[in-house]
Amino acid sequence: MIDSLPVATLAIKGFVKGPPCSEHSEPVYGGYANGRGEIVLFAKDFAYHVNFKNQILKQRPPLNVGAQARYDATEAGEDFEYATKTFRRLSRQQISEICTAGHFRLGSKF
Repeated sequence: MIDSLPVATLAIKGFVKGPPCSEHSEPVYGGYANGRGEIVLFAKDFAYHVNFKNQILKQRPPLNVGAQARYDATEAGEDFEYATKTFRRLSRQQISEICTAGHFRLGSKF
């Protein structure tokens, strides 16, 4: 369940491909890291997979109901399991640091 107030704001500098656009902001409500260290941040209607190397965000569908329930029941900084995989719920501070870590552009969807 998404909290009513965002944890941080993610500045999106434009698109990887396509016409140039002005920078816009996206409120971020939470996020997790998977076992490989990949980061996913939650926006209101979808999630962003974060590619730090290329500074690209890739839109993903939001968590399904079962995964969301596990995420919601987990304290920030703690691990949770879903479908035999382990994930770590990110803290507010970690999410804020990620949101300010680069000049992200929006890549292709899914």
